[in-house]
Amino acid sequence: MYHTERRRVIFASIVTAIAIPALWIMSGDDQSSESAGGSTIPTAPPTTIYKPETPVFVGGEDGTSEASGDASIATAPAPNANNFRGKASYRRYPDTLDRPCTAPQAPDATLLTVINVNNGQFTTCTNIRTFTPPAGVDIVIHTDVFSEVGDIADSPIDVRVTW
Repeated sequence: MYHTERRRVIFASIVTAIAIPALWIMSGDDQSSESAGGSTIPTAPPTTIYKPETPVFVGGEDGTSEASGDASIATAPAPNANNFRGKASYRRYPDTLDRPCTAPQAPDATLLTVINVNNGQFTTCTNIRTFTPPAGVDIVIHTDVFSEVGDIADSPIDVRVTW
């Protein structure tokens, strides 16, 4: 250790040794007691009794609840003849095709809307049905189009396809 560093450490130690007790003595006088005629009287805790507010969902001033009917829960529409739910993967199609995809369940040359059910992103592609998708995959989308709805590292992804 250099000579100047030793001096700094010694100086910081002395200041700390003096400052901490001084701060403790100065701040400890009036927090928990009051001085009255040379004796200390402890301060009393607050005497207010806590009363919680009525919950919002109960309703009413008297705490009674009224049934307001059935709760509505948002759900996806049931599948019909113009949509299906399945797994989507990707493939590099020739660049001469405009936004191609292959889905055997949909009609050929139809514009399909593909929605990623995990993140809500969607895109469109044209069904060209040039080959059969691999096992476990319901629709194969051009790589560039697939990246609009999901990361290719997550393939296959859960999708809803409509036309």
